[in-house]
Amino acid sequence: MKTVRATVMKANVSETTKQIYEDGFNYEADDVIEPPYNITELKQIAEYSTILQQCIDAYKTNILGFGLGIEYVFDFNAENAPEEKKKTAEKEWTRLEEFGRYMNYDESAEVVLGYVIEDRERTGNGFLEILRNGTGQPAGIEYLDAQHMRICKIGDPVEIDFKYTDHGQVKSLKRMKRFRKYVQQVNTKKVFFKEYGDPRTLNAATGEYSEDTPSNLVASEVIHFKIGSGTYGVPRWIGNIVNMYGARKAEELNYLYFKQGRHVPAAITVENGMLSESSYEQLQEYMNGIEGSDNAHKFLLLEVEGIPKKDELSNDEEPANVKVDIKSLAEILQEDALFLEYDEKTRNKIRSSFRLPPIYTG
Repeated sequence: MKTVRATVMKANVSETTKQIYEDGFNYEADDVIEPPYNITELKQIAEYSTILQQCIDAYKTNILGFGLGIEYVFDFNAENAPEEKKKTAEKEWTRLEEFGRYMNYDESAEVVLGYVIEDRERTGNGFLEILRNGTGQPAGIEYLDAQHMRICKIGDPVEIDFKYTDHGQVKSLKRMKRFRKYVQQVNTKKVFFKEYGDPRTLNAATGEYSEDTPSNLVASEVIHFKIGSGTYGVPRWIGNIVNMYGARKAEELNYLYFKQGRHVPAAITVENGMLSESSYEQLQEYMNGIEGSDNAHKFLLLEVEGIPKKDELSNDEEPANVKVDIKSLAEILQEDALFLEYDEKTRNKIRSSFRLPPIYTG
């Protein structure tokens, strides 16, 4: 006689990750400020969401989709525009056109800035490296991966020349401004950068300001594009991060249901008897082939052996009345994916955090 036992396992609701988050930055020695969120995780979460990347792509397309343009700061075609001023503007126009065309030798400026915007929308922070030529003028840009960048504490005030435009005239004045340093670390290699506009010379290897820094170690500048007013930016969708994880778990549950789900469509109960050895094996084979089409349009024949009962007076064995009952469990089966309404509301919340209508995300 065979005995089949079923064990009901209680779900573990206190499941936590055992991973150790280590980014390798020394936040005490280098005066580096620790970000409020795991930037690496924020950048990767778009790969597990069904709506976040579409919203980010919509932002990137709407910002850079029309390209970059140059405009005069005055009415160039006005009759009273001074000729000398127009000649100077034409020279600057030509220089800016060349700068925009050769801002990056590997990719167009729109593509490089698109990487920065994508980082900003994923992690709240985007970083752009500014390269200068021998005359000190900006000559190129490079993309910096946000997950490898950290921000240092703000420094002491420094006197700078602040340039502004007044009625078409470029003027300058002295003012005090405080700058930050930035540090990039990939594996064990560490490089320092200074904030754009900082007039001091920074050593890229040591992070110290020194005019005696060798030319090959002079740090380049960084422009920090962020969301919010904090030291680090915060993604605009951060309030919906729990919904994003929940939607992902719901999708995994639906996937596992259709991939591994072995939900029994019926229960076979035997009263006063038991299945024969051949019937038990036949039933097992039938259930194991439930995902294929081998058992389609076939009937199942079960042989049941009755358990004899003893008469206490005569001590004779009498055959028992065997009863086989098949109960349908179809009403408790999942007919379609679960949490569809939850997933739809999550998509609407994420889209709402970007203030995008559905037409922009497809």
